[in-house]
Amino acid sequence: MDVVTYDVLYTVLKKLLGRKLAEEDIKKLTDYVINFFGYNDRIIDNILTPADRDVFYTLEELEVVKPMEEEITISKGKLWRIHYWVYRKDKIEEILQRKEKEEEEEESPEEFYRKLFKEEK
Repeated sequence: MDVVTYDVLYTVLKKLLGRKLAEEDIKKLTDYVINFFGYNDRIIDNILTPADRDVFYTLEELEVVKPMEEEITISKGKLWRIHYWVYRKDKIEEILQRKEKEEEEEESPEEFYRKLFKEEK
């Protein structure tokens, strides 16, 4: 898989969240994530707000994205750490090929939204 498109991400999120979210909400979440990544495989973490980051942590739990860190040596030998979020293309392909799971323990949509969009105070 070269690029994670809207259709691919929507299909993956629908398989993972179809019982927890309405179809319209899955489309909104897909748009939300695609707007960060575009045609890239990774985004830099410092563009995210705390609320955005909470969404990405939830996506990490779903194994759709993962955090990544890169260290670069700058002047005077100091290390600069850059944090990224990267699509887990291997897991995305696995989820696309996976059949629907058997009945899982369902979480209410209200509880899922509360965890997904919680903001640090």
